[in-house]
Amino acid sequence: MSALSRLSGIRRSGASVDALESEADALGWRAIVLDGSEVEDRSAFLEAADEAFALPEWFGMNWDALEECLADLELEGAEGIVVLWAAWGTFAEVAPKDFAVALDVLASAVRGWSTDGVRGGVLLLGEGPDLDIDVL
Repeated sequence: MSALSRLSGIRRSGASVDALESEADALGWRAIVLDGSEVEDRSAFLEAADEAFALPEWFGMNWDALEECLADLELEGAEGIVVLWAAWGTFAEVAPKDFAVALDVLASAVRGWSTDGVRGGVLLLGEGPDLDIDVL
C-alpha cells in the first residue's frame, strides 16, 4: 500500500518531490508543488501559492481570498490531491505566525476537499523547525 494513500491532513515527509509526484500519478491524484525556497513572509507565501495553485485573476493576495480559492479549487476527476510544500522551513523560522496561518488555511482546504470526497493532504518536505506534525 502506498504511503501517500494514507495521507490525511498535514504531515512531514523526507521523500523527494519527484518520488511523491510519481506516487501521486500512480494513484490518480493531483500533485501540486508549493515552492517555498524564496518565501520569508506572508506576501511571498501568497505569491508562491498563487503560482502553485494557478489561482484565478481575482485572487486578492490575502488569507481570506486564499482560503476561498482553495475551497473552490478544481479537483474534478482527481482521486485525491497532495500539496508538496518544499522548502517550508525558512518561512516557519522567519515568520512563525504567518506560517501558522498558512498551515491553518491549508488544513481548512484539506478538510473541505475531504468533505467533497477528495482524499489527500499537505506534505511538508525538507528541513525545518520541530513542529507537532506527524511524519507520513
